[in-house]
Amino acid sequence: MYPATTTGRNENAFNTITNESASADSALLTAAVSKTFQDHIRLLPEGRRSKTIQEMLEFIKKHYPGEILEFQKPFHKREVTLAENSSETGAVSISPMEKLVADHNCHELIANLNSMVEEFNTKLKHFIKYSQDSEISSYLREDASRRFSKQLEDFGKHINKRTNQDCERARADSGTVVKTQQKLDAWHNSVKVLSQGLLDPLLDNPEGPNHNSREKDKALSTLKDIQSLKHDIGKKDYFKIDSILRYLTTNAPRENICSRLSNLILTDFIGSGNLMVFQKTLQRLFDYYHFIPYEGPLGEITNDLYESIQIYAAMKKPTGFNY
Repeated sequence: MYPATTTGRNENAFNTITNESASADSALLTAAVSKTFQDHIRLLPEGRRSKTIQEMLEFIKKHYPGEILEFQKPFHKREVTLAENSSETGAVSISPMEKLVADHNCHELIANLNSMVEEFNTKLKHFIKYSQDSEISSYLREDASRRFSKQLEDFGKHINKRTNQDCERARADSGTVVKTQQKLDAWHNSVKVLSQGLLDPLLDNPEGPNHNSREKDKALSTLKDIQSLKHDIGKKDYFKIDSILRYLTTNAPRENICSRLSNLILTDFIGSGNLMVFQKTLQRLFDYYHFIPYEGPLGEITNDLYESIQIYAAMKKPTGFNY
């Protein structure tokens, strides 16, 4: 009896261990496949990336239509797992960026912000590389550094104006013009959404289900912090954001207040021509929504780096270069 019983128990234990091991292996494999696909998508060129995503969505729609229906549910109707010991409601537990996308119906927002950060970081990396590369001639180093420094200084201005030299150059390729215009329009509108979203908790009905005093305080703190960026560069009398906030106590239409704020942030901060103000404003908006770009954080501009960029940007274009 004893040997038979022991053997049966051992077999059951072996089967349990085997099943658990298989389950763990399956979970690891699933995670690896998912991560590989995500990395692959991020590395694709823009056009190919879109086509690949659409093909995958068609596959899911055809074979697993229930998953598409679940994804398309409004965020407030989805089942949300709250953090342990959390006192928050389900609606509040959704990430700030997800809520912004849902509330403003801007499903391309995250992709557009990622493309903006990717291009900015690429220009910043090129400037740092060329300005510090002692192995190339000083002439080429200065020319490349000047070009990239000017592109960095104008980056926010182009977003604000929704145009740049690629759009305005007389002999510019029509395809390039269209692509560049679409890109700048998308970035411009994305900054508008980020800016207007700061007013959502401030404009919520205090008696309504979406009201959250902590989010209100957080939004006010972010707006004050953005305004202080002007004070940091010597404009101690700058209080335009405060002026807009005073409209919250009036009966001014919501659309008017939101438009005033987004236009102000685009003009005075993003498109100010001051690279430090541009970078810090964008970073504060990202921090508010807990947004982390796919390819890494927005490039940081130190005081020394900013001074170097300013020096090269002030240089005149070398003779014989037509860009």
